[in-house]
Amino acid sequence: MSALQEVLAVLLGAESEAGRIVEDAKSESLNVIKTVQEIFIPDRESKMLMAREQAKNVMANALASAQAEARQILDLGHEERERVNRHFDENADTVIAELLAETVDRILAGR
Repeated sequence: MSALQEVLAVLLGAESEAGRIVEDAKSESLNVIKTVQEIFIPDRESKMLMAREQAKNVMANALASAQAEARQILDLGHEERERVNRHFDENADTVIAELLAETVDRILAGR
C-alpha cells in the first residue's frame, strides 16, 4: 500500500503544481495584457489626436476655400452689376431719344 500512497502523493503534488502553473500563466498573461495596453493606449490616443487635428485642418481649409470662392463670386457679381450699369448709362440716352422719336413720328403720322 505504500506504493499506492506514494503514487497518490505524487498525483496530489502534480495537481497542486499544475494549479500553481495555471495561476502563474494567468498572472503572466494579465501582466502582458497590461503592458501591451500601457504601450498601445497612449499610441492610439496620440494617433486619434493627430487624426482630429488633421480633420480640423481639412475642415478649416475647406471653409477658407469656400469663403474665398464666395468672395470671388460676390466680386464677379459686383463687376457684372457695374458693367450693366455702365452699359445702361452709356446707352440709355440714345434708347430714350430713339423711342421718343418713334413715338413723335407715330403721333405726327396719325394726324
